[in-house]
Amino acid sequence: MTKTNIAIVTECRDGASIPIALLANALVLQGTFAVINADGYAIASTDVGGANQTCLGIWDHSAENTGADGEIIATANCNKQFLVRNSNTDPVNQTDLGNQVYIEDNQTVAKTDGTGTRSLAGRFMGFDTQYNDCVWVEI
Repeated sequence: MTKTNIAIVTECRDGASIPIALLANALVLQGTFAVINADGYAIASTDVGGANQTCLGIWDHSAENTGADGEIIATANCNKQFLVRNSNTDPVNQTDLGNQVYIEDNQTVAKTDGTGTRSLAGRFMGFDTQYNDCVWVEI
């Protein structure tokens, strides 16, 4: 592609939700972390919580791909703050405000990466006043 010498129309989207292709046989659950593998496919919600995974947001609906990789597309909400569970064994605390937090399971964040066994979830943005076992995380 070469540079343009004329005005062009460039499409855009707000980035609040993104379509993600699902891995073959993956079932993703509404409200859980939307995580992809190294090949860029969404993994099953039950497989979330390991190293080398990339969190893109939170699933806005459940979906299942019973076909080949990428045959089904699901939508994840992103670029927002989400209320998720705080770990019982490696909890985020007030001194972690603004720091990165890590995926413990498909709905829970932990303070540390578990010595390389957890992937990044996002940034801790505070506690909730109604739900004591939850924290706000920006993804």
